Amino acid sequence: MVFKKRRIGVDDMVLEKGDFVRISYTGRIRDTGDVFDTTSEEVAKEAGIYSDEATFRSESIIIGAGHVIKGLDEALIGLEVGEKKVIEVSPEKAYGVRDPSMVKTYRLKEFKKHGVKPYPGMVVDIEGKRGRVQNVSGGRVVADFNSELAGKAVVYEINVEEKVNKLEEKIRLLMERYFSYIDGNDSDVKCEGEKAVIFLPDAVKLHSDAFISKELLSNDIFTTLGLKEVEFREIFRKKEEEEEVKEKEEEIKEKEEEIKEEKED
Repeated sequence: MVFKKRRIGVDDMVLEKGDFVRISYTGRIRDTGDVFDTTSEEVAKEAGIYSDEATFRSESIIIGAGHVIKGLDEALIGLEVGEKKVIEVSPEKAYGVRDPSMVKTYRLKEFKKHGVKPYPGMVVDIEGKRGRVQNVSGGRVVADFNSELAGKAVVYEINVEEKVNKLEEKIRLLMERYFSYIDGNDSDVKCEGEKAVIFLPDAVKLHSDAFISKELLSNDIFTTLGLKEVEFREIFRKKEEEEEVKEKEEEIKEKEEEIKEEKED
């Protein structure tokens, strides 16, 4: 029997199922090399898939929770923090194989009833399913509800940027997942027994998806962290008071940095 020698300070960085991590990546179609997804704004612009509405930053996930495609999820296990790797994912573990039953035919007049003039490539939403029009002819409209990447092998360039271990840090990571427009580090999180108290940043207060995001975040906290209660707090202040608070926070940060520098010296 062979025993693997434990490497102090390294084995703790090896990723396992259930770990909370931040990763960056670029996904390409294997056969064409075309980029279809990336966390890099620069790569997105070069590939022509950039959008002002998209947020480009590291992806916050729990390994094994289905936050990314199965093949990528499995490939993360055993990697180390800071490690970069290129992996190929088969269609079965990426976006699935093409399913002929997902190609549907409709009467053209059904579209005209709703004032819609379909054309090849047009994105349609029928009965809660999103697809693309393949063909329009003979009074018939053929729509494909398979994923555009169905049946295609993909290649991911991944970089494991960080693994978080503290309870509050894990909650901040989840916040970035469900509130994609904020930085989790800007949020104050306090855990008291089986309860988490989350002070939401200003950006969340008036966002249209805030309620749903709170619900999803709470469910993840319950199922993955074992807590039983989540309290969200939103603070509203007069502008004068906000400026005073910001000044005090900046002073505290400066003092903390000074203390840190003194310790390093």
